[in-house]
Amino acid sequence: MGKSRFVRFTLPPIVWAALIFIESSIPGNDIPETPHGTDKLVHIVIYFIFCWLTFRALSNAPSRVVAQMSFFIAIVLTILYGFSDEFHQLFVPGRSADVYDLTADSIGGFLFLVIALFQRYRSGKGKNLHNSNGVKS
Repeated sequence: MGKSRFVRFTLPPIVWAALIFIESSIPGNDIPETPHGTDKLVHIVIYFIFCWLTFRALSNAPSRVVAQMSFFIAIVLTILYGFSDEFHQLFVPGRSADVYDLTADSIGGFLFLVIALFQRYRSGKGKNLHNSNGVKS
């Protein structure tokens, strides 16, 4: 993989995952109060972006098999990372694992997939689901 391909496609989801990890390491009593329910919206947005970045990296992978399975792999990685994030929070003072947070994380990933598939279908690429490189995904 060329350096520019790594920086353009692979590095962004890695950096995003690191930012999620850093934010999740903040002790609970250091996090400002938010209006009721908005934390779930934040989870949805954060994991929507994570799934998009992951899909983008995978669909541009040099491996045809990985590119073909990019939708599936992206959602699996998004859910697994959400699970690992919740597990990590068990060890952070004032934080806990929350199944509703994991659900919101998963919804964010699935929301990206629904929108991406809908856009592909509308653009006429839905019949064979090719990415911009001509590789089926």
